[in-house]
Amino acid sequence: MVRGLSPEMVNEQRERALRAAVELFEREGISGVTLRAIAAEVDLTAMALYRYFPGGKDEVLATLRGSGFEDLAADFDAALVDVDDPIEQVLALTAALVRFALRRPALYRLMFDVTQPEEFEPYLAERRKRAWQRPNQAFSAAIAAGILQADAEQLPHLVFAALHGVILFELSGQPHAQRRVSRLVVPLLTLLLRGAGAKPAVLRKVTSWAQTKPWSR
Repeated sequence: MVRGLSPEMVNEQRERALRAAVELFEREGISGVTLRAIAAEVDLTAMALYRYFPGGKDEVLATLRGSGFEDLAADFDAALVDVDDPIEQVLALTAALVRFALRRPALYRLMFDVTQPEEFEPYLAERRKRAWQRPNQAFSAAIAAGILQADAEQLPHLVFAALHGVILFELSGQPHAQRRVSRLVVPLLTLLLRGAGAKPAVLRKVTSWAQTKPWSR
């Protein structure tokens, strides 16, 4: 609690500072995200900003990254409403991750590209675990149903790591129009799911799903 301010006022000032940090990161990269620069964006001194973030820049970044994983978890939850088929769940979660990354590119890069001191790891680990719980469950259900054959812990990691790489190529302006996420999701999933034992009917489902352009909704 900051003396003399209500919890609502403290939260508002923290949110302003967090938004400023994302904007600075988008404009100037991680080196531009300093406490002094954030404070200037919200008309505070750096010392005054410590009242809201006693851990300084590292706390600002950890809070941003943690809230990003919370938002991603909420997007995953929303994507699975009324979706029961395990493969359709995998596809819905894939689209949700792509939408999140393309709509909030600076936050996405912060979530995955920044490393932080160990003191913030428990806070971040809890939120990462919550976000990836849904994909892990979807792949585990597909494996348990015999739709896929693979290690239930390894497969979601491999699929989303590959998808993450394609996303980062696009966000970093890598050069080939034919290699945008929207063009690579289907061949990527087809390759990985075929390797995990998916039958032709499942792979056709991937192609039909992609024709609806679910990542642009």
